[in-house]
Amino acid sequence: MKRRSFVKGLGAATTTMSAYGCSLLPGGNYSNYSPAGIMPKQAFGKTGMDVSMLGFGSHLRKELIADPEYRDRMIRLGIEGGINVFDVYDHYDYNQFKPMGDSLRDFRRDVLVSLCFVKSTELMQDEIDGALKDFHTDYIDLYRTYTTDDDRVNIMEKNKKAGKIRAIGFVSHDEATMSDYLDRYGDVADYAMIVYNFHHNKGAFGDSYPENDYTALLPRMKRLNLGMIGIKPMGSDAMVELARKEKFFGDKNANIAQAMLRHIYQNKDIHTIMPAMNTLGEVAVNLESAYNPALSEYEQTKLKELSTAAASTKSAYLPAHYKWLENWRGEAPRPLV
Repeated sequence: MKRRSFVKGLGAATTTMSAYGCSLLPGGNYSNYSPAGIMPKQAFGKTGMDVSMLGFGSHLRKELIADPEYRDRMIRLGIEGGINVFDVYDHYDYNQFKPMGDSLRDFRRDVLVSLCFVKSTELMQDEIDGALKDFHTDYIDLYRTYTTDDDRVNIMEKNKKAGKIRAIGFVSHDEATMSDYLDRYGDVADYAMIVYNFHHNKGAFGDSYPENDYTALLPRMKRLNLGMIGIKPMGSDAMVELARKEKFFGDKNANIAQAMLRHIYQNKDIHTIMPAMNTLGEVAVNLESAYNPALSEYEQTKLKELSTAAASTKSAYLPAHYKWLENWRGEAPRPLV
């Protein structure tokens, strides 16, 4: 699509934003938005690939699943803005491989496809081969496993040797599990995905945080020269809703969503982050955070205030399936959600 016609299409599409719950756009007008900044990129560990500072996250609202044309416009805006890594969530009834593959088809040489195994071990090979077909490609750039054991890792290794996977990754929602993966598969791992945001992991602000201390894990990952991806960069949709409820989006001196992302940009060991994006406006807001990645003192103050507000609820701001974010240890294994 030519740039001019794309921007024209963007203007028409923004009239439907309110129907999609434009959570990150208090009073913003992006009907004429056209990316004009420079997207920082850096080497993704030892993989030989470069990744954009801002990635395109995979969580999407159900109404977007029913509107692939709108999702396609979002993806194209992200690509035009410099995003080159796209994560695709295909759990439960998302069924996003084929529509995402179709959206990325014209740009396959310029983007990195990031996927997560969701099927049982005996179906993993079919899952890989199906993904290759859906994405019109001979290889998947980044393929990770959440449920991890020797058999599943062996299948990934075999497919990497066959050229069907470029990089093997592991994802975990807590430090202890990721450390265990590195104990067992550190010689296999090319990259890792961990929860990283201004509130839910140590190394953020203050000392009153859950026992999920990354002070040993992050240097270890760096020594292994792993690519590092930060997930839950905004602390989940519930954190965004809390910010809205507490009037943080009414502050004209700082966009709290951009501040959340800029907080992570300050850690150069996190190579890319993957926020969920559900409107064209959200893509625009997130792109602007990457074009201007410095975090101001005022933004830091606002993040501290939001973190304090979240802590004061004692996890009440989170839905039941996300309360583990405030209570990392001592409970049953967490679902991949």
